[in-house]
Amino acid sequence: MFALVQEFDEDDERDGRSSPEVVAYGLALPDGTAATVTRNGYGFGRWTNAHRAARRLGSDLVWLGESAV
Repeated sequence: MFALVQEFDEDDERDGRSSPEVVAYGLALPDGTAATVTRNGYGFGRWTNAHRAARRLGSDLVWLGESAV
């Protein structure tokens, strides 16, 4: 399992911080491909692999769980 995370600038410009936000969750499948679903559950994607999904969606890939790759 993995999450795709993007950094968004917070409204508070005084400290210049950004806030990470999960934009999609995904599964790496046994054949190496990956499937993603957006956080609200409306968008679905199939990818050649999890890294490709992250690149195409302009996100950071974060592996979840004990068996993180």
